[in-house]
Amino acid sequence: MTDWRGLKEKILARCQGYCEKCGFGLTEDFALHHRKLRSRGGKDTIDNLVALHHKCHNLGTDSVHLNVREATLTGFIVPRHADPSVYPLHLPNGSIVTLSTEGTYIYLERKVQHGW
Repeated sequence: MTDWRGLKEKILARCQGYCEKCGFGLTEDFALHHRKLRSRGGKDTIDNLVALHHKCHNLGTDSVHLNVREATLTGFIVPRHADPSVYPLHLPNGSIVTLSTEGTYIYLERKVQHGW
């Protein structure tokens, strides 16, 4: 059984309370998005989940699920054949990371901007 509370706490710590797509602060009501979709074999693991506003997840016109091609290019959707722990994720400040199984970013390219 998945410890959703524990996952949510670790992911919030990793992203420091900011949406991992747009970079704006999260409220208590946010979505945990499976980068490798469950329909593609994705698991409920910290290296496969990101914290998103609901509008960034699936409600807004620029959301991950409404823009699959762009989401795949930026790492918010991982192809069926790929491993989410090594598939690069583009953060809002321009940094490119992978997500560790410990709940941290592994920087492939680091940019420093306000909020991140």
